[in-house]
Amino acid sequence: LVKTAELDPRQNYVMGFHPHGVLAVGAFVNFCTEATGFSTIFPGITPHLMMLSLWFRFPFFRDYLMSGGLVSSDRESAPCVLRKPEGGNMLAIVVGGAQEALDARPGSYTLVLKNRKGFVRVAIEHG
Repeated sequence: LVKTAELDPRQNYVMGFHPHGVLAVGAFVNFCTEATGFSTIFPGITPHLMMLSLWFRFPFFRDYLMSGGLVSSDRESAPCVLRKPEGGNMLAIVVGGAQEALDARPGSYTLVLKNRKGFVRVAIEHG
């Protein structure tokens, strides 16, 4: 995890993550644990990682996921995180999704965006 800019903790943010990889482990480690020191690098910002909505259908497991900062990747979840007026929230989206994970090849970085631009609309809608 590399800090490229100061983030104002009074604002909310959308962050794209690439590549997807196996089970998006890289995104999980960076945004749902303190393994890379996220809270030190971006003080006052609470990360929320979007995850396939299928996993949120299971009682108790859904609560476990949410306790780690994960949110469903359905259309209604992003505004819930980004509309909080006090700010300090960051929504991390693995932009290529499962399609990108299935196209992974050693030594290459293929970004899948053709029909996956909803994260741009979300960012524009929420400033």
